[in-house]
Amino acid sequence: METKQKTYTRIKSIFTVVIAVLLLPVTALSNTDHGDPKQDTVIIELNNNSKIVIVTKSREDLASLENYDINQMVKDLNAQLTDSVEYMEIKDGKAYVNDDGEVEMKDWKINDDEVRIKLGGVEVDVDPDKIDDWDEDDWEDRKKVTYETERYDRTTHHFNIDIGLNNWIEGGEFPDANNAPYSIKPFGSWYVGLNSVNRTWVGGPVFLEWGLGINWYNWKLEDADYIIQEGSERIEFNPTPPEVKGQKSKLTASYINASVVPMFDFSRGRRKITSIESGAVKIKKYSRKGFRFGVGGYAGYRIGSHTKFKYKDDGGKEKDKESDNFFLENFRYGLRAQVGWKGVELFAAYDLNEVFSSNRGPLNADGNSAALNAITFGITL
Repeated sequence: METKQKTYTRIKSIFTVVIAVLLLPVTALSNTDHGDPKQDTVIIELNNNSKIVIVTKSREDLASLENYDINQMVKDLNAQLTDSVEYMEIKDGKAYVNDDGEVEMKDWKINDDEVRIKLGGVEVDVDPDKIDDWDEDDWEDRKKVTYETERYDRTTHHFNIDIGLNNWIEGGEFPDANNAPYSIKPFGSWYVGLNSVNRTWVGGPVFLEWGLGINWYNWKLEDADYIIQEGSERIEFNPTPPEVKGQKSKLTASYINASVVPMFDFSRGRRKITSIESGAVKIKKYSRKGFRFGVGGYAGYRIGSHTKFKYKDDGGKEKDKESDNFFLENFRYGLRAQVGWKGVELFAAYDLNEVFSSNRGPLNADGNSAALNAITFGITL
């Protein structure tokens, strides 16, 4: 019982620290090189036929080596080198620089026993063995460094969240143009997607974003005095009795999806990275550079759906929730467009197939089954 209590306390402490850290500001540093003077070379002969070769642009650059943690750099090289390695470079040497006596953090790798939480462009790692001794005052003594990478590794992975608005289109128009009972309320019909995304560099400015995700459509009716019901032959949007005053009427459907989106990234994947270390807590903040856009496709399978109707009946508040298939198509597929500028990423998605099965949609003003296609747009975090 005591062991379980300690485990619970530790888990609670970890998530408390992660939340606190995410609320703390990430301070960026900047380094800029100027000029291109003639380079000089310094060779230091060591034992066992080993050498240290230093190429500098000026005497001032050579003097600046006093600010680097060479010992840590050698330790990292020794840990990574194997018998099969004949040549190796440290491309982000700025990560070893000192600043006013602070040893800046290298591009660290996580240990197996650490906890990592990654959301969008922020990555937080916590060491459970040190968490009990960490408090917010330690943040004042944090180690920090900001640098840029020219390009990702061949493939990188990240987790993101899509937040947007849903609607559906009939014959190129939104249903509210004809005051249809199935018209959607533009604000309040939320779309949420949780995505596990890989980003593969193809060549030049071309990247391929691909992965899996789960998303939720929420179609909220413009007129809450209509209730969504599954009829004998089709989905129906029926008016409520006079004594019932609708407050909210919506249809929700969830899907698991696979997507592939070719991207043109004109900064060629360059990122600004701010690394911060404070005791048990390590943070990396990634900021993309430049302009990027792409268009690709997706396909999904429905894993759940339900309706929700909130209303007042004789003055009392009521809520009805019903789960069923509601003649929804089990499969969906469509086009997705993405555009980004630095840290801002926007998306739009359009289902090429109809939301409801063929001839199972609601009746329109002409008495025909409405062919509705889902459309979504929003921001990616």
